[in-house]
Amino acid sequence: MTQQQTAMRRAGWVLIATGVFFAFAAVPIFHPLVKLFLQIAYWPIHNLPADLTLPTPLLVAITGGLTAGLGGMLWALGTHIAGTAPDAAAKVTQMAAWIWFCTDSTASVLVGAPFNVVLNLSFLVLMLISSRVRVSQTAVTL
Repeated sequence: MTQQQTAMRRAGWVLIATGVFFAFAAVPIFHPLVKLFLQIAYWPIHNLPADLTLPTPLLVAITGGLTAGLGGMLWALGTHIAGTAPDAAAKVTQMAAWIWFCTDSTASVLVGAPFNVVLNLSFLVLMLISSRVRVSQTAVTL
């Protein structure tokens, strides 16, 4: 297994775990964790807007499912594609990562949660670094 494959599989599991966490955050017993996350995401405001309630549990569950799905895609690319087509695996990952990052971050700023962009950077870096093709994986032709 190449370094790219291992890194992509690990990054996939991180995203899957995060997605499962968000999906379970829809359950009322986990709402204090959701409120904590929202307070961090809405930094530097430090307080949640007065009219903000917890997101509809269905939307939280969907968010978790999509995040876990993105992680599953990354894991599958690292497992089944990166070994034979590392450039293709990297391109698919980069496209998905940038579309997710730009959409999520723009929406976060528009709703007054600019610090979520900083939080998103950790996942963007995780996906981009894990998918990069190592020099030893590319064939050198003269």
